[in-house]
Amino acid sequence: MMMGGPFLGNLVVIAIVGAIAIACFAAMFVMLFRPGEEDTTHPKYQVLRDDR
Repeated sequence: MMMGGPFLGNLVVIAIVGAIAIACFAAMFVMLFRPGEEDTTHPKYQVLRDDR
């Protein structure tokens, strides 16, 4: 009796939280591989310079 509510309620909560977690990971990979930032004055270009 470790679960504190009805099984269906717990299953719904687990499904929603799992979908949110998967969406966050998907967004992370999209932003990691295709950031869309093309402004050469963006601070990331100062951090990612070849001479650093």
